[in-house]
Amino acid sequence: METEQKLRDYLRRATVELAEARQRLSEDQGRRHEPIAIVGMACRYPGGVGSPEELWDLVVSGGDAIGEFPVDRGWDLEGLFDPDPEAVGKSYTRHGGFVHEAGEFDAAFFGMSPRSALATDPQHRLFLESCWEALERAGIDPVTLRGSRTGVYAGSMYEHYSTRFLDKAPDSVEGTLFTSSAASVLAGRVSYTFGFEGPSMAVDTACSSSLVALHLAVQGLRRGECSLALAGGVSVMASPVPFVEFSRQRALAPDGRCKSFSSTADGAAWAEGVGVLALERLSDARRNGRRILAVIRGSAVNQDGASNGMTAPSGPAQERVIQQALDDAMLDMRDVDVVEAHGTGTTLGDPIEAQALLATYGRVRSQDSPVWLGSLKSNIGHTQAAAGVAGVIKMVMALEHRTLPPTLHVKEPTPHVDWSAGGVRVLTEAVQLPGDRPLRAGVSSFGVSGTNAHVIVEGTPEPERVAQAAGEPLVWPVSAKSAESLRAQAARLLAYAQDIAADELAGAGRVLARRARFEHRAVVVAQDRDELLAGLAALAEGSPHAAVASGVTYAEARPVFVFPGQGSQWDGMAVELLDTDETFRAALLRCDEALRPYTGWSVVDVLRGAPGARPLDGTDVIQPVLFAVMVALAELWRSLGVRPSAVVGHSQGEIAAACVAGALSLPDAAKIVALRSRALIQLRGSGGMLAVALPAARVQERIEPWADRLWVAVHSSPAGSVVAGEVAALEEFAAACGDTVRVRRIAVDYASHTPHVEALRDELLTVLADVRPRATDIGFCSSLAGELIDPAKLTTQYWYDNLRNPVRFQQAVTAFTGTPLFVEVSPHPVLGTDTEASCDAAGVPAGSCHTLRRGAGDRRRFLTALAHAWVLGAPVTWSDALRPATHPRREPPTYAFSRRRFWLVGGESGRLPGAGVGGSRHPMLDAVIPMAGDGYVLTGRISLRGMPWLTGHAVAGRVLLPGAAFADLALEAGTQAGCARLDELVIEAPLFLPEQGAVTVQVTVDPPDAGRRQIAVHSRAEDDEDDGWTRHASGVLGDSAAGGGVWEWAGVWPPVDAVVVELEGGYERLAESGYSYGPAFQGLRALWRRGEELFAEVVAPDGLDVTGFGVHPALLDASFHPLVLAAGDDELRLPFAFGDVRLHAPEISTLRVRLTTTGEDSVIEAADVTGTPVLSIGSLRARPADVHPSTRTGLPPHGMEWVEAPSGSASGSGSGSGFGSGSGDPVVVWCVSELVDVPAAVRELTSRVLAAVQDEGLAGSRLVFATRPGDLAGAAVWGLVRSAQSEQPGRFVLAEVPEGFTDWASVLASGESQVRVVDGRVLAPRLARRALPTPTASQPSVSPGVPVSAFPSVPGGDGAVLVTGGTGGLGALVARRLVERHGVRDLVLVSRRGPGAVGVSGLVADLEETGARVRVLACDVTDRNALAEVVASVGPLAGVVHAAGVLDDGVVGSLTPERVDVVLRPKADAAWFLHELTSGMALRFFVLFSSLAGVVGNAGQGNYAAANAFLDGLAVHRREAGLPAVSVAWGLWDVESGMTGGLDVARLSRAGVAPLRVEEGLGLFDGVLDGDAEPVVIGARWDAAGLRTRAEGGDLPGVLRGLVRLPRRTQGKGAATGLVARLAELSRDEALRSLTDSVRDHVAAVLAHGDPDQVDVDQAFNQLGFDSLTAVELRNRLNADTGLRLPATLVFDHPTVHLLSAYLAEVLVPAPPTAEETLRTALERVDDLLASANGEARSMRDRLTAILQGALTKLGGAVQNDVGGVMEKIDSASDEEIFALIDNDL
Repeated sequence: METEQKLRDYLRRATVELAEARQRLSEDQGRRHEPIAIVGMACRYPGGVGSPEELWDLVVSGGDAIGEFPVDRGWDLEGLFDPDPEAVGKSYTRHGGFVHEAGEFDAAFFGMSPRSALATDPQHRLFLESCWEALERAGIDPVTLRGSRTGVYAGSMYEHYSTRFLDKAPDSVEGTLFTSSAASVLAGRVSYTFGFEGPSMAVDTACSSSLVALHLAVQGLRRGECSLALAGGVSVMASPVPFVEFSRQRALAPDGRCKSFSSTADGAAWAEGVGVLALERLSDARRNGRRILAVIRGSAVNQDGASNGMTAPSGPAQERVIQQALDDAMLDMRDVDVVEAHGTGTTLGDPIEAQALLATYGRVRSQDSPVWLGSLKSNIGHTQAAAGVAGVIKMVMALEHRTLPPTLHVKEPTPHVDWSAGGVRVLTEAVQLPGDRPLRAGVSSFGVSGTNAHVIVEGTPEPERVAQAAGEPLVWPVSAKSAESLRAQAARLLAYAQDIAADELAGAGRVLARRARFEHRAVVVAQDRDELLAGLAALAEGSPHAAVASGVTYAEARPVFVFPGQGSQWDGMAVELLDTDETFRAALLRCDEALRPYTGWSVVDVLRGAPGARPLDGTDVIQPVLFAVMVALAELWRSLGVRPSAVVGHSQGEIAAACVAGALSLPDAAKIVALRSRALIQLRGSGGMLAVALPAARVQERIEPWADRLWVAVHSSPAGSVVAGEVAALEEFAAACGDTVRVRRIAVDYASHTPHVEALRDELLTVLADVRPRATDIGFCSSLAGELIDPAKLTTQYWYDNLRNPVRFQQAVTAFTGTPLFVEVSPHPVLGTDTEASCDAAGVPAGSCHTLRRGAGDRRRFLTALAHAWVLGAPVTWSDALRPATHPRREPPTYAFSRRRFWLVGGESGRLPGAGVGGSRHPMLDAVIPMAGDGYVLTGRISLRGMPWLTGHAVAGRVLLPGAAFADLALEAGTQAGCARLDELVIEAPLFLPEQGAVTVQVTVDPPDAGRRQIAVHSRAEDDEDDGWTRHASGVLGDSAAGGGVWEWAGVWPPVDAVVVELEGGYERLAESGYSYGPAFQGLRALWRRGEELFAEVVAPDGLDVTGFGVHPALLDASFHPLVLAAGDDELRLPFAFGDVRLHAPEISTLRVRLTTTGEDSVIEAADVTGTPVLSIGSLRARPADVHPSTRTGLPPHGMEWVEAPSGSASGSGSGSGFGSGSGDPVVVWCVSELVDVPAAVRELTSRVLAAVQDEGLAGSRLVFATRPGDLAGAAVWGLVRSAQSEQPGRFVLAEVPEGFTDWASVLASGESQVRVVDGRVLAPRLARRALPTPTASQPSVSPGVPVSAFPSVPGGDGAVLVTGGTGGLGALVARRLVERHGVRDLVLVSRRGPGAVGVSGLVADLEETGARVRVLACDVTDRNALAEVVASVGPLAGVVHAAGVLDDGVVGSLTPERVDVVLRPKADAAWFLHELTSGMALRFFVLFSSLAGVVGNAGQGNYAAANAFLDGLAVHRREAGLPAVSVAWGLWDVESGMTGGLDVARLSRAGVAPLRVEEGLGLFDGVLDGDAEPVVIGARWDAAGLRTRAEGGDLPGVLRGLVRLPRRTQGKGAATGLVARLAELSRDEALRSLTDSVRDHVAAVLAHGDPDQVDVDQAFNQLGFDSLTAVELRNRLNADTGLRLPATLVFDHPTVHLLSAYLAEVLVPAPPTAEETLRTALERVDDLLASANGEARSMRDRLTAILQGALTKLGGAVQNDVGGVMEKIDSASDEEIFALIDNDL
């Protein structure tokens, strides 16, 4: 039996364990295959699609969203198109699917600065907005997800925004452009912005990216990696590269349309868009009450593998991925109804995909019951990384509507597929699906790299309709981050509310209530659709409406419930709520039950006016009923999320307040209110109360004649109080007030809150003796005490005192700190006015609202009260407040983003569109500068990149600034100067605009003279101070006012009796005459003639933005075209003289123009479409055009000069070493090597420098690095130390001194950081401008018009030219230049990768087409043997160009000898090897590409500076040896290249270095080869503004001082000193305000805000858009402004403008010392005096003792009393004992 029992136990245990195992396996399988709910969707696609509903409307209507290329992205639209597929660099289609507003973004909404937004790829911005919208449409407030495990999975495939526009970017985005646009940042930006902490990843599998991202999100949710996920993809084509690339492959449809599975398919059509899905596990979605749009049943991803081609699709792989997705969904192929195919419309891809579908789904379906096949790409094109998610959104909508929309462009299915092989049919027309079972769709996406994805989507049953209660109000809450967005959202909701079904209006309100809550709020509470529409319309217009509550929330508002005393009651109050709201009813019944033992009657009966019930009259009824209603209303508020942080009551309202706060139990509170109100009956008829419109203090003065008869009973507000007492005295007092003071009798017949109440004292203390207060966490602000009190004080005595003593309501409501939100909980508001007046007078920021109103006690009234509280900041739980309702079929519009355009189309100007930098909104101007004497200078810059529309005004093949632009500039100047008329303007010289670069424009306005001002317009090449200004126009401004009214001729249009003038071919005829007008200037739409009058209609072409112009120059110029067209003259004539020009209305885009001509003058009038005047020109005259601008020379080179340094020279600029003559002895580090091997010597010396710089023991020492003249290895030392000087100013000096030199005092006395001692003189380096090199020879051209260098290699002649780094950016440019400009016929290009380098094959092909021989060799130039083999193998050399180099940036303190070696080898060692290997050859040239880093010492590039300085030294060394050599120290080239040296454009611009344009650099290279150049040539473009700023700031390096005029500086009067001095003259509050303004100005400048007022001083820096780079820049600006050394963590330690300013104020304007500190400091000084007094100490001590005795006497008579024997101690004490006594006893 024992064995049998054991067996039974074992079997029982095994059975249980087996069941548990099966359960675990089942649960695990359930998790691995759990359906994933789609709870939200958002998208933007071509055709203006901005939501899933709009996408559905497009496809179900058969819409075609394909259009022409966008005109606002800086694409060369005319040059881009070529119908020839073989045309290089062209696209044979000009159509695609575009999101034309892709550049628009609401930066402020997402806490991004304008600068950050401009640098951020529009794909990131679109995806960020769409993620917000997906969550919003899911009914999820993104704010609630902060810190949650929400995942982000983002598909993308382009980074063209940064790579395409890098060379055009404004300086302000350099350094952030790449990181802001990197694909890897796409998902992370969303997670960072919203605070998500789940997985965040960007996915790039090309066209399948978004579907792969969706698959990863599904897996992440199932594995529990995230609780919610956002998945999707985005594509925006910032560049036309995709069109050019695939045009070469002939893969695009010429008409830009995907003809999916059609017999006419001829290629893909590129498109763009964004789609995002919000996903949640199905079980979680149900538990969270989400609306489930559809579910993802399964998904799979695989790869083609080694198929028939890298980019060719694989049918077998597609079959496998479909089966894998079905397995994941645990479904059969028969379970899927439709497939949304990849279907790009290519003749290769579509048949392969169709065959795979036939082999899978088609295999189990018949022709009669096929699986349907379609593709969204036929409607919108191939949206690439956003294509897969677009298909999912389409299918979700189709399954919801049970309708499959048709696929376009399919007259016949492709014949390349055997459609009879299975049950698959293309959707050529709409198909309705059955409604008796779940519907499923498969969605496919295949990437060009071979990554395939397939997803199974299942529809969900239509939700049940919810019956709406009759008469239920409609409540629509809405909020926004700005008033503008709030109005825009209301406008969108207005259109939405007009369209949806009536039974969905309430549900739409519930949807809106779940959305994010911002500070600008409004709620429409309406009874029906008409009232709702009226309210929304008023809100959209910014007008008030009875159904609308709107306002701005109080930050961190804390609800405070306010309970009034007697007076808010009314018959039937709150009865409607009693009937309709269960919470209110239950609370009121509890109060009724608690009161009944003391009253003997029913509160409910009183409220309802039941037969036999007590009337609402008399204190003993009114007060208990009011108590019950107020307590019940408070409970209703609390149930809907508005919970009090504190309470305050007025008179008997304190009883309800204490009860609601929990300080009194309901029975105790009921007892107090019932028994006390009953006791008051005894006082009936004994007195009265009078409200007086005066403050209590003044009333107290006025009632003095009635002392002991009248008393102040209530301190109501600063403007009101209540007097109580005897009736006769009240009447006398009222009569005495007369008409001067407003008084009002209160409807009571007793005088509470006066001594009259003392008659009830004993009774009340007895009957209320057992009242027991309770502790509570809700604050109780006593209107008896006028402050917050401990609830324990609410004893029986308190409730007597509450009735006996005055009500200090004014003091009570102003006792709160923070931001109270007072909610008056009563049936009618009586305290709101007093509350608001009291808080306003006390400066307490507070909101105030109320509950019910007399005659309005229903649910709608309470919902309106909730609305008012919500708009002020109360945390209303709308989901509880609003009753269940049917969810609308169409989601309400998502947030109305306040977008503005951010797009880099020509970054030279660096100015944000419309930002009005410097006070001018005019797009051609940056700043308006008022001058002394009442003149003005307006400055700006004009470039074709910044204003590409100007290219449309070409004359004789040259782009010319139109005369209309001069006129508009003059009018803008007149506006600034207050002149309404341009009397005359004469154009004196044409202004031709360069193809690259910009011109600087100045408009000068002289001071007024007899009401007129002289005006002139000048220009010069940008940033070239040595180039003279050219005056282009001059004139006179007048100040007479412009006329108004309407021009009669423009009122009727077209003009009566006018004859149409045919314009067909007009612009073509003008082009034949030399006028080349582009699209922007072809605004003439119609022309009429009536006698001598011409009438024209001129319209701004699409894409021409007239914002900021008076009259857009293109529009005004087009207004002149009728004169040319009507003249029929072939002579080229242009406007040159304007007279009596008046601007009546700016920024008009459509003009009606009248032109009349008399002799040579024309009169022009332009009106808008209403006939209102826009512009008039009293006289316009044209003349034959002079189209021959003066020629300009190339960019001048610079060289190094050594000038004698006067002692203390650095004091003038503040930029020297900081070592003055009195600095003491320095530590001299000798940098001289005995090694013969030059590369080894360089290592030895640079290592020695590193050791010294990094030696902590020398951190406080002055270091002089000394080298010897002619020491080549020492040249590297100069580069390295120059960088160290830039990083640690004032610590190091470089000195080249002769052997035996010891006079270091003279070196330090110079104040220079770099010196050379020659013959006892101390010299300092200065860059100086050089003339362009003079050609040394002139030889015939190798091709017409191309001069030949003095050193060409003659074909078959004297040798090849070797270029190291020859396949890189600069190397390739130089290679082309040598062949095309200098006639080189034998070229050897050497690089590490050689023939394998990117782009090398195209380079070689281009050069060989010219007849040159080009050899590309792979060689490591750091390997001397390998380089020797190359030199030996290529035959005789005629020249060498060494352009190789690498970077490994880091501050000098972080460098190691190894990191220095990495950079030295390809730059310095390779140059030395080339020098050695070619020393015996008859080279014509030996050019070294060095860097400006070696000359000025770039911070963070010490190793690079060392290498380049060595190259400069090598050139000098060779020239001294009689060998040819030139080292060109290049600045920053405006190309991406290793030769840029990793330089940061923004930093270099501030340092005074501007980007060097390619043609400028190559021109200087020509000069080096053509002429007799110095050994070292500095080739850089200088930023004059940056140099001047550095000079003014005192940090301009000595080597650059020759490039700019140094400002006069007064010793000790720098900016920082001046700031401190100014602050010292201000009070602390004034100083803080001044510092706040200054800090805000700096923040605005760093973030590129046009107006500092846009910076919120209390908003965190990270929310303003700061990152680590901008934080450092702000710190540097403040360092310069304050003279402080602030830490790099400044903005993190003090994270708002306000806090940072307060910190600076503490440092710069410290608080004055306290009296104790002042005394102690004085005594310490006395101690020092006594210690040094020697024999005088005794007598000095006696005098001090007398002074101390006198002081003690003044401080309270301590001497007379001699407390503690102090005087006795002083008399007998030594000096040390006196001070010890002061420290210890006083």
